[in-house]
Amino acid sequence: MEQDGLRAKPSFRRINRATRLTGTLLCWTHAAAMALTATEILLQPSTSRWTTAWIGSWTLTGALLIIWALLRTAQKQRLHQITQPEDDDPGTAVSDTTTYGQAA
Repeated sequence: MEQDGLRAKPSFRRINRATRLTGTLLCWTHAAAMALTATEILLQPSTSRWTTAWIGSWTLTGALLIIWALLRTAQKQRLHQITQPEDDDPGTAVSDTTTYGQAA
């Protein structure tokens, strides 16, 4: 049974890394989209490239948000699988109040 736990750890690390990278990209693209929106409001550029950049940045932000939410869900499921006790002995069960991530 311990081998299952060892196999779960590398997959958790991969999904953890992917979630963090996607979250970072999400923050940066959202900041860029907000900056482009502020520039559009203040300067009112009229080129077609500007419209493409503005729409593209908000589209990318939305796509990254969906990807991040899916990765975060998978990350929480893997974390729950890793922290669950492997045997059914009630004396070794971890109470729900002491596990992390319950409030989120």
